[in-house]
Amino acid sequence: MTSHDYSRGSLAAMALGAVLISTSAVFVKWVSVGPTASAFWRMGLAAVLLLAWLARPKVRAGWKPSPRVFGLLAIAALFFAVDLWMWHRSILYVGVGLATLLGNFQVFVLAAYGAFVLGERGGWRLWAGLSMAVLGLALLLAPGWESFDARFRIGIAFGLGTAVAYGGFLIAFRAAQGQRAQVSNEALLWWMCVLSASVLLAMTWLGGEAWRPQGLRDWSALLAYALIAQVFGWLVIGRVMPKLPAGVLGLCLLLQPLLSYVWDALLFGTRLGLVGMLGLALSLAGIFLGLVRGQRKPQDAAVDALA
Repeated sequence: MTSHDYSRGSLAAMALGAVLISTSAVFVKWVSVGPTASAFWRMGLAAVLLLAWLARPKVRAGWKPSPRVFGLLAIAALFFAVDLWMWHRSILYVGVGLATLLGNFQVFVLAAYGAFVLGERGGWRLWAGLSMAVLGLALLLAPGWESFDARFRIGIAFGLGTAVAYGGFLIAFRAAQGQRAQVSNEALLWWMCVLSASVLLAMTWLGGEAWRPQGLRDWSALLAYALIAQVFGWLVIGRVMPKLPAGVLGLCLLLQPLLSYVWDALLFGTRLGLVGMLGLALSLAGIFLGLVRGQRKPQDAAVDALA
């Protein structure tokens, strides 16, 4: 197999993964359990599925993180639990497409962290991307803002809150990855799933939500959600990320928010007018510039967009 063939295979795997991950929000709307409960099942079932990876000899030898790394994972898990708590409500309140688009604004949260905490320079791509994304969002929302009810407006706030919480998760999780020593990435992900599931289960009980899946449809949707969004998204795609240029990778990852609008239209009847489609295009272009800002590594740009 030539390097060119290998690159084409990596590109195909990445594109397929992005297409599959774009369906994640659909499962949240399909199940009868509450939004926090569906987040719990995503993480809990993913933890069970990941045991197959942990059973491999190479992974089994390094699965126990140091106290410091475990603490960082606990912080990451808390952020991720809050992220899913808000994102699932945003999906139910504003729809699959818009909730997914809002969550992808976390690339700008990370850029702000880099600028104000790490002293990084974003460059023209970041500022141009942020301006385009905000303008695009305004075009999506402004024309009908007066007619939106309180539930919809709260859903917008939850979507933007998702971006902030996911940014916090990435910062903590990357810190854990940087100090993991001999602990495998698969083991880090498993611990994160277990810790997040524990937090989400407590949140489900405190919120009084229905948490038991009802019948085969619920179980099938939740299992697919865990497998596609968590296991496939974080393990399989993660192995392909470093093999693609950041620009190509960014384009592949834009399939997630773009196709989420397609599924929203096909499955739930959501439609965009011409102004809305222009707003979506501007937002996606802005997010793309945010993903490939500066001289960032391809894998960094990729993990920014996996929700």
